[in-house]
Amino acid sequence: MKNEKSKWITYSLTDCLVKLAKKNKKFIVLDADLSDDLGLKKFSDLFPERFIQNGIAEQDMVSMAGGIALNGLLPIVNSFASFLTSRANEQIYNNATENTKIIYLSLYAGLLPAGAGKSHQSLRDISLLSSIPNFRIFQPVNYIEVFKILNHCIFREKNNCAIRLSIGPPPKKVIETTNNISFQNGKGSILGRGKKVLIFAYGQYMINEVLKLNKILNKKKIIPKIINMSCLNNFNKEWLKGVVRDCKYIFAIDDHSIVGGLGDNLQSELNNLKLLKNKFYFKIGLDKFPECGTLQEVLKFHKLDSVSLSKNILKKIALHGN
Repeated sequence: MKNEKSKWITYSLTDCLVKLAKKNKKFIVLDADLSDDLGLKKFSDLFPERFIQNGIAEQDMVSMAGGIALNGLLPIVNSFASFLTSRANEQIYNNATENTKIIYLSLYAGLLPAGAGKSHQSLRDISLLSSIPNFRIFQPVNYIEVFKILNHCIFREKNNCAIRLSIGPPPKKVIETTNNISFQNGKGSILGRGKKVLIFAYGQYMINEVLKLNKILNKKKIIPKIINMSCLNNFNKEWLKGVVRDCKYIFAIDDHSIVGGLGDNLQSELNNLKLLKNKFYFKIGLDKFPECGTLQEVLKFHKLDSVSLSKNILKKIALHGN
């Protein structure tokens, strides 16, 4: 199957913005000189009065978004996640204290692609935003979920939102496997229906490795329950209780620092709900500065490729008994 750009997470987002702009005339798109990466020219040509090009000035852009929000409009702010969430963190925080609503598009989120190096790899954005009280963080796994998450953020969500966006063509296996995903706020989508071993992951690159990992574990007669967890800091309590009830081993795989990502957020919620009794919980993510290179080189270096992940999971299961 061809990876047409309409099925890329980035380019599909602009198509979604165009569709939703006809339903909601109050949102304004602000961009930090990265419109080419999302194909935003299509939106700006159709809605020139609703598009503001700010240039490479994230702090000014986020401050402008704060003023727009205070005037009853809905700003949708786009920049690379590493620049937006760290460089403009003070302004994002100040906006949040106003109890207005802003949607932040965190482009180029996560470890991959790694060609641009450490300055562009965003591995602390989840932790930076999760510490702000009225924030919800999402990451769509495919172009279908892009529309559902953006639609939720514009029309239903009361809190500020950050949508992490992967750059690059979607892996073929991800498109084939996640085609029927149904986004529900606070819940994940079940991709594999085992019981004893439970794996949470998110984003097209890590879900792709987990799908490959699944085949390796199956050969060892281990059938994991795999969950695409596109809500990264907001969990439906009743759903979570049902998901973890029968499992013994829980693994949370982050495309982020091992500190402050989904793994930490999920563990905190599971502890609050007292759901980890007689279970083993493991976080997997980056514990050092990211490497630069090809997709597979970098995954292998950080032991986040399917083979390394399978070895890690099998070792932990063996260590703690069957």
